[in-house]
Amino acid sequence: MIKQVRNAMMVLIAVVTFSSSVASVSASADYNSQMAKYNKHSSATYVMNMDTNQVYYQKNADTKRAVASTAKLMTLYLAVQKAQNTNGWNQKVKISKSLAKMSRNKSLGSYVLKANHSYTVRNLYRATLIASSNSAAIALGQWVAGTNNNFIRLMNQQAQTFGIGSEARFVSASGLENYDLYPYYIRYGGRYDYNRVSAKALAVIASQLLKLYPAIVNDAKYYRYYQSGQTMHNTNELLQGGLRYVPSIFVDGLKTGYTPLAGNCLVSTSQLPGKNRVIIVTLNDRYEAYDQSRMYKLIYQTFPEFK
Repeated sequence: MIKQVRNAMMVLIAVVTFSSSVASVSASADYNSQMAKYNKHSSATYVMNMDTNQVYYQKNADTKRAVASTAKLMTLYLAVQKAQNTNGWNQKVKISKSLAKMSRNKSLGSYVLKANHSYTVRNLYRATLIASSNSAAIALGQWVAGTNNNFIRLMNQQAQTFGIGSEARFVSASGLENYDLYPYYIRYGGRYDYNRVSAKALAVIASQLLKLYPAIVNDAKYYRYYQSGQTMHNTNELLQGGLRYVPSIFVDGLKTGYTPLAGNCLVSTSQLPGKNRVIIVTLNDRYEAYDQSRMYKLIYQTFPEFK
């Protein structure tokens, strides 16, 4: 009798274990299916937990692509690093005539800079981060390394240091393709060259920037910001004030990008109260903010670390 009871218990345990296993596999399959659905428009995607390095989803993540202004994350990393190491936030940077001219070009400029006028590093940093100013980004690079060419070499050296040298090659501090930069005498590489960076590499750069300077989200979270007589417009629609803002997913950054070659690119980050920070990178996705908002919701509903 005891043996029969023991056997029955063993069968029951096996059934429960099997049922749990099936449910887990089913949930995993459903999660992957949903993530794939949310990424059907993107050319590449990488989703990671910044604190544990756990990867929640990836698609063509190792392939180098044009990434437009999301490349400014490396420029910001190097600028912030110098600003912190040299107490340089209030140092002044004089703007050249060519960068001032570029800033007035409505297709290339989003924040007007005056020729021969000096701006603080802090102002240029905010213009780069929030308004995605190409001229401000290049000026920051020149401040960091002395010349634009020296700074590009520094960007590529830093990629090697991060361990992403095979997945990132920079020719531009701003993210613009070279054919847009050449008329302004900003030249590194061939006339038709451009930054080539993978989705995974961008996630690594974003992670390193956030670890170096966690307070960056206090600036990156602004959808509109007033500085030096100008209103800067952030194009991250996941932020408060944006068309895809969802309060429950707590997005507070980080960088958008667009050129006709790269398409819509978005590196965003979110942190639920008391939980780990998540980074999502999508490249060439015309529904980037909408797709990312759905990914954040699914991740937070699926993984126990966010319960």
